[in-house]
Amino acid sequence: MTIEIQAVGSLQVMPLLHPQGCRGYLVVDPASKEALLLDAHLDHATEAAMLLESHELDLKWIVDSHTHADHPSASAVLAGHAGATRVAHARSKHVGVTYMPDDTAPLPLGDQKVTVRHAPGHTPDHMVLVSDGAVFTGDSLLIGGVARADFIGGDAGELFDSLHDVVLAQPDEAIVYPGHDYKGRVHSTIGEERKDNAWLKITDRDQFVSSLTATKPPEPANMAALLRFNVDGQPVPQFISAQETMEVVANGGAGTIIDVRTLEELQGAHIAGARHIVMDDILERADEVRMTPAPRLILCRLGQRAAMVASALTQQGIGGISVIEGGIVAYAQAGGATEGGDPGAALEGGGCCAAEPPPSCAAEPPPE
Repeated sequence: MTIEIQAVGSLQVMPLLHPQGCRGYLVVDPASKEALLLDAHLDHATEAAMLLESHELDLKWIVDSHTHADHPSASAVLAGHAGATRVAHARSKHVGVTYMPDDTAPLPLGDQKVTVRHAPGHTPDHMVLVSDGAVFTGDSLLIGGVARADFIGGDAGELFDSLHDVVLAQPDEAIVYPGHDYKGRVHSTIGEERKDNAWLKITDRDQFVSSLTATKPPEPANMAALLRFNVDGQPVPQFISAQETMEVVANGGAGTIIDVRTLEELQGAHIAGARHIVMDDILERADEVRMTPAPRLILCRLGQRAAMVASALTQQGIGGISVIEGGIVAYAQAGGATEGGDPGAALEGGGCCAAEPPPSCAAEPPPE
C-alpha cells in the first residue's frame, strides 16, 4: 500500500483515491501525530485503519463534508474503530455524529488547526475545511468544475454564494483538494481554478443559477439506500430480495448489479445494464467492483456463488455489498425482466465487463 504524503503548510495530507472518482483525505499534524479523516469512502475503511496503525497516528476527527448521495461513508465504521469524534454539520442530522461545529469553528490537531466553514449549495449541510495552505472543498468547487445542486436540498444560488464568499476568499496559492475528480487528478490551486474554471468566470449570480439548473443529470444509483446508510445509520443488508432488486432496476440501478455467472449463463439470460465479472476473476478485477456504485448487488443463478463472492470481497476491504437472494432464477420468477433465454441455465465459461458508471456529482461546463 503506497500513499503519497504531501506537506502542506504545517500539516501533511494523504489522499485516498477511489476508482469511482471519490476523494478522501487523511490530514496529519506530524508533530503530535494527531489526524483528521475527511470524506472517506467505505471501501477505504480498512486502508485508512492500516495507515493509522502503520504511521502511529491518533485519529481525533472523522468528518463528512456533507451528506453523500453517491457512495457510502466510512465514518461510522472508523469512528467506532478508532474512537474518533464524528463531525458533520447540524443540518445533516446524521445518526452517530457527536460534534456539529458552527461556522469558523476550529478542529485542533496538536498545536495546528483545521477551520470549518459552512458552505451550502451542493447540499444544505455542506462544509469546507480550511487549513494553513489548503482548502478541502468537498463537493463545492471541483477541479475545472463545480458540484451539482439539484437534489437532497441543494440550491444553486447558495452554491454561488459559497464559492465566492468562502472558497474564493482563500489565497491563490492555497491548494484545492476536492471531494471528487473523474479524470485522475488530486489537487489544484485557488489561482488555477480562478483562471481556468469556466464556472468561476460567471460572476452574475442569476446567470450562474440559470446555467447550473439548465439540465438535470441522473440521480446517483441506489441513492435512497445510500441515504439510509449515511444519514440514518442503517447497515447495508447482507441479502436483498428479488422484489427489492426489481425496484432497484426499475429506478435505473441495474448498473449496481454485478453478475458473477459464466459467459454461457449470461448468454442464456441476464439483466440488461448489469456489470459482468466471472466469479473466478472477481479478485483480479476488484477495481471494477469498486467502480460499481454501492450498494453493490451480487447476482448468480441461485445465490450460493454470490454469497461466496460477497465474502471474498468483504475480506478485501470492499464494503456496501448485498447478495440477491435466489439469484436470477428468483428474480425472473418474481417477474423481473431479463434478456436472452432460460435464466435457470447453469453452464461454465468466461466473462465480460460492463461500462463504467458516469460521474454523479460534477456539473457539466456552462454553455459558451
